[in-house]
Amino acid sequence: MPTMYQERNPRDDLLHQRDIDKSSKMPSAKKRKAQEVAVDLEMSEDQDELDPRLRTIAEDALADTIEVTAREDTALETPSKRGRGRPKGARNKRTPTPDGDIPPEERYFFQTRVGPANQQPTSTNSFSALGLLTHDEYLVESRKYRDAHELEMRYLLKLHARAFPQWQFELDQEFSICLYGWGSKRQLVTNFAEYLCRQAVKKDAPHPKIVVINGYAHKLNVRHVLNTIATALRADPDEEDPAPVRLVGQPQDILDTLMTRLNNASSRIHLFINSIDHVSSPFRTTANQALLARLSAHPMINTLMTCDTPTHNSIFPSNIRDQYSLLFHDATTFAAYDAETNVVDDVNELLGRKGRRVGGSQGVSFVLKSLPENARNLYRLLLSEILTIVNDDEADGTQEPEDEFIDPSLLDATATPRKQHTRSQAAEDIGVEYRTLYQKASEEFICSSDMNFRFLLKEFHDHQMLTTRKDASGTEVLGVPLDRGEMENVLEELVL
Repeated sequence: MPTMYQERNPRDDLLHQRDIDKSSKMPSAKKRKAQEVAVDLEMSEDQDELDPRLRTIAEDALADTIEVTAREDTALETPSKRGRGRPKGARNKRTPTPDGDIPPEERYFFQTRVGPANQQPTSTNSFSALGLLTHDEYLVESRKYRDAHELEMRYLLKLHARAFPQWQFELDQEFSICLYGWGSKRQLVTNFAEYLCRQAVKKDAPHPKIVVINGYAHKLNVRHVLNTIATALRADPDEEDPAPVRLVGQPQDILDTLMTRLNNASSRIHLFINSIDHVSSPFRTTANQALLARLSAHPMINTLMTCDTPTHNSIFPSNIRDQYSLLFHDATTFAAYDAETNVVDDVNELLGRKGRRVGGSQGVSFVLKSLPENARNLYRLLLSEILTIVNDDEADGTQEPEDEFIDPSLLDATATPRKQHTRSQAAEDIGVEYRTLYQKASEEFICSSDMNFRFLLKEFHDHQMLTTRKDASGTEVLGVPLDRGEMENVLEELVL
């Protein structure tokens, strides 16, 4: 008997196809299950003899699958409702803009924008943890340096040497010369002085009297310059180390005395001043410029000066420039300002630390040898008192305790650089009260009055061998810019 097939409704086919499409969005396991159930139902429509129990199970499985699919579609089509604000645990994640889509003028601001992605960890390093630069370290490093253009700078000096005859002619005609341009001109001035000496030898003339003044030298004053010229004026041209001449009085009075001696001079004096426009030069003031211009106007004085700053014309007023009779020459050398700048003190000042005295303990010892005995005894007393305080502090346990399990010979190797610097600076922070030191100096008959005591302290302060400060109570405290090891070395030399 032929099998009768029932006509299928097109609407049922569409629903069936929609269920199949929805099932494609489900995981693979649910999708396979739905496909198997659909196949079983199709087969059940063709077979009337299908077991009723199996048909019931297949219909229930298909209904559950369609319900799960409809629930997931609803969740995709309708967004879930939530309260206002950011959900807990959510982060403000910004999608980075590709660098290629940013204009070049905006790329820097994008790369340096503020945000969690660009925050760098804050460094714990500080300038206070760095040790002070010493002159020995600077000299060692500077000697290793070789300028890449050393040959070119030497050639430039040879080109300037061709102008030496012209400079000599201008000085003989009672003009003053000002050399300007970038670079140190000390070597150029020295070469010119040697040229003048060689010319004198060729002509069998006496050696010229040349006085070189370094305007960048600290503590330089007009009295020192005038006394140096007076010494050269009185000295024999062939004498290598003439006895110094000391003229007393105000600078104006000293100049009058010097001008009187110049009127009776038999030979001219060449006055060469390096870095006359230096920040520490005494010739930047109008009063000293007037004295120097009056001296340069004398026919027995030939003045040559060098300037390093671009604004050197501003230090020469118009009336003083006429007295100088200045002639300007470009003397660019591109040489480093090795002597004109105090690198060590400048670096320590940038670090916010007070630089030590020039030369360290060796420089202090050298200065003490030139001071009178009372000054040496006072400095010995000051060092003794400070070292006594340091030793008492260590005995009382105020210093950092050392680990008993660490070998003392390895302390320097195991200590961190910050701790090493703290220990070396401990002695520098200790001082002696002014009244205490004055009382002990009086007991040892080092000084007889407070004025004499202050005079000796001023000598130390001028040579950067003494530091003064006030404590919390306002008491004046005296100290030395030396660490413990340096103080012990200086004290040993003073005692011996």
